[in-house]
Amino acid sequence: MKPSASIKIMFSMLTICLSLSSNVIAAQNDMNDAMIAEEIRALSASINSLAKQLETQTGSAQKNTTLRKLDIAIAYLNFRSRRIEMFEQDLQSARTNRNRLDDVQKQFQREEENLSSSFNANQKEAIQRAREELKIRRLAVKDRVSRMDEEIILLENRIMEMQSQIDSVENFVQKNLEF
Repeated sequence: MKPSASIKIMFSMLTICLSLSSNVIAAQNDMNDAMIAEEIRALSASINSLAKQLETQTGSAQKNTTLRKLDIAIAYLNFRSRRIEMFEQDLQSARTNRNRLDDVQKQFQREEENLSSSFNANQKEAIQRAREELKIRRLAVKDRVSRMDEEIILLENRIMEMQSQIDSVENFVQKNLEF
């Protein structure tokens, strides 16, 4: 039963009890004062009992709400943690690919230098074409490296953002979790 419905029921019962007690008091004017006082004490005890029950129900409802929030927060933490792990794997993969591209770029640069040092008059045209081709490949790899750097930065930012979200939810869980 909802606390607001319980409150309505208790106040209705209180109103009925008060009206009945006032009718009883008015109808039995000749009743002695001790009996009237006893009825008022019994009515007061009933009202106190109802108030305590309402307080207990309200506290229990608040505790249940907090527990549901904690369950949801913990599920969220699990989900976000798995997502962060996926992004960290993607980040590691991107860094590995970037390092490989750096190695390829250095290899192209060495080959280009080797072509320059093995300059032969008979092969001048072929060497020039090979040098141009290596330069184009090296520039393409350089562009790919810069795109990988951007991707790495985006992944790092995303991971930091998600970690920040996790931190705020962890704070909520720690505040509301009773050990």
